[in-house]
Amino acid sequence: MAGKFDFSATIDTVSEKLTKFTKLRYIKVITNAFMSIAALSIAGSIFSLIKSLPIPVWQTFMTNSGIGDILSIPVSVTSDLIAVFVILAIANEVAKSFNEKPFAPAIIALGSFMILTPFSGQAQVITAEGETIIGTALNVIPLGSLGARGIFLAMIAGILASRIYIALIKKGITIKMPGSVPPAVGQMFETMIPGGLTFIVFLILRQVFSLTPFGTMQNFIYTIIQTPLMNATANMGGALLYSIASKVLWLFGIHGGLVTYAAFGSIMKTTGAANASAFAAGEIVPHLEWGLVTGMTNVGILGLTLVMIIFAKSKQYKSLSKLFLPTSLFCITEPIVFGFPLIMNPIMAVPFVLSPVISLLSTTAVMSIGLVTPITGAQISTTIPTPIYLALANSSISGFIWGLVLVVINMALYFPFFLVADHMACKQEAENEAAEAQQ
Repeated sequence: MAGKFDFSATIDTVSEKLTKFTKLRYIKVITNAFMSIAALSIAGSIFSLIKSLPIPVWQTFMTNSGIGDILSIPVSVTSDLIAVFVILAIANEVAKSFNEKPFAPAIIALGSFMILTPFSGQAQVITAEGETIIGTALNVIPLGSLGARGIFLAMIAGILASRIYIALIKKGITIKMPGSVPPAVGQMFETMIPGGLTFIVFLILRQVFSLTPFGTMQNFIYTIIQTPLMNATANMGGALLYSIASKVLWLFGIHGGLVTYAAFGSIMKTTGAANASAFAAGEIVPHLEWGLVTGMTNVGILGLTLVMIIFAKSKQYKSLSKLFLPTSLFCITEPIVFGFPLIMNPIMAVPFVLSPVISLLSTTAVMSIGLVTPITGAQISTTIPTPIYLALANSSISGFIWGLVLVVINMALYFPFFLVADHMACKQEAENEAAEAQQ
């Protein structure tokens, strides 16, 4: 007779192996860095949520009163400059991991990142006559380079620049000042050579990429990722590739939505137009999977949040779940992606990638067989709760009911993986409390 399965022992074994991975220096650096800026992301998302409530009267009020533009300011500060916060947080954590003061490495890393950033971009100018002129503006830093598009480069530059700087400091490649010199002045001279040499490395990188067809390191990163995705087609295979690629890229700190939309944008517009034409003609939409793909992308985030609220035992996840709920309810993902964090998280990677795949396949299946009314092809905002989104998308109560089922399915998907993460968090909290008690 087979022995009884010990679920608790299995969790212990799995969490022990994963703990070794999460304690690797640079995995821990990235995890801690994203957690440290989670509050910033959550704050910006709250303003985004207030501004984008899908209520016609509210939207009219936001537009006519100008309050919508005001609420956009904190959203822009957090989202359009997120790469800046990431690189400062990354460099700060790298310095702490080497027991070095973090300010100088963080500033040098930020400067290194800026060296790799393009100083020109496309600009739109409206003349006094009302004519719109589009051209290239020089001596400007495009916000797109400092936003989500720049996160992956910020991670690379943050680790590389701070590590080079710290290595030079530890090797004593500095200017030593007499003890009579004030500490602030002495530290300034101490950072000159390591900082200058670090900048030289990044200047070389900038020049190398300027000689390539890509022009910049950012363009290189996104082009080599987007090119393979461009071969996707307007069928279920293409929709699944869109869903999987978006989440896999997020796991590595690359804004999956930006990359996949750039690669699949033409397909999404073509299929969207075909669906709309079919609906207008009273026909069934021909591209059901592409009509659903964006709405199914983030339903799992709500499932994970609800699992956290119901089952979390660690103080960390109990607290975070309350912060995540408002934004997760409206499918705003950044707070939980950065705050959990899901980036570089080997435990949550499987459900994070599988969630949109399972949601898309199951929803397409139940609509194809008539169990749930198919979507009409109408364009619906995805920043609303999934059950409401589906009810609006198919103009039927069956959409709302299926949306609730989807949330439950995603809760079940995330549940076992979250138990492992929560178990590890409880163990870490116990170790921290024991260490504090001994002090």
